[in-house]
Amino acid sequence: MKLSGSQVSQAHTSAGRRPAPAHPTQYSIQHSVPHPGPAPTQDPTPRSGEPLDAASAAKPSASGPASADGFMPDLATGAKTLTDSLEILVRLASATVSRLTGERIECAVILNRVKRVSATAGTDSQTARFARLEREVGEGPLSEALTGSGTVAMNRVAADFRWARYRPHLQDAGIDSVLGLRLSLGEGTEAALAFFATGAQAFPPHVVAAARSFADVASRGLRLVLELHAASARATDLQSALESRTSIDIACGVIMAQNRCSYNDAITIIATASSHRNIKLRTVAEGILASLPGGTPRTHFEH
Repeated sequence: MKLSGSQVSQAHTSAGRRPAPAHPTQYSIQHSVPHPGPAPTQDPTPRSGEPLDAASAAKPSASGPASADGFMPDLATGAKTLTDSLEILVRLASATVSRLTGERIECAVILNRVKRVSATAGTDSQTARFARLEREVGEGPLSEALTGSGTVAMNRVAADFRWARYRPHLQDAGIDSVLGLRLSLGEGTEAALAFFATGAQAFPPHVVAAARSFADVASRGLRLVLELHAASARATDLQSALESRTSIDIACGVIMAQNRCSYNDAITIIATASSHRNIKLRTVAEGILASLPGGTPRTHFEH
């Protein structure tokens, strides 16, 4: 049996209870969020200082990723090298934090790996120079984020006394707010993002929290990219090793046929030539094969 609205109201009143509102107010764990209005046709840039919860950090504007699932392929798609992926990362990070603050934010990244040269990238030549500068002076937002708690903010560069060798370069460039965030990567690999703004107080706590949430997504994306590049490098090394071994074996066969000797004798001849001429075994073998009437035989590892 259905009751009319008046009957429902009378039933609540008779029971000593007030009727429940038609649209109960909902609260986020972090912030009170008003009931949204109609969706705009475009994603508007928030006003400077407008609070955003941590979940919003993972939803940048149309120029950035909407989620971790959408973000991670962005770093690999269309990126032929790791440097390409880092440049995509800083552009996405810049777009995300710019939307959070309501002003233009530039970004730089540094990536350190064991037994490899540090890689850096920036959204423009100035921020790329800031990242390289930190390697020279040993201080700055990237360095402190990597060695400290993982998050460092300087919201008034002119009034801050940290980074005595690095800070004057910020002032000369008109930068008054800096934020550094460490990215969580695997053992033996470390990376950090640095954000730069010309205005003071550009990175209040709620923006830092949201940017940190973005950095968590970026960490997963960068880990995937590093794994893909490592797998590609291993495949290339394996193919090179197979081709090298094949060239040496075929050259040994040629020597065995010409000199009526064993395989061990043939490999000794190649090794002796390699040592005397100070070149690789493969280079000696390829020279032998190139002198054959039909030229160097093709291997079957090209596809």
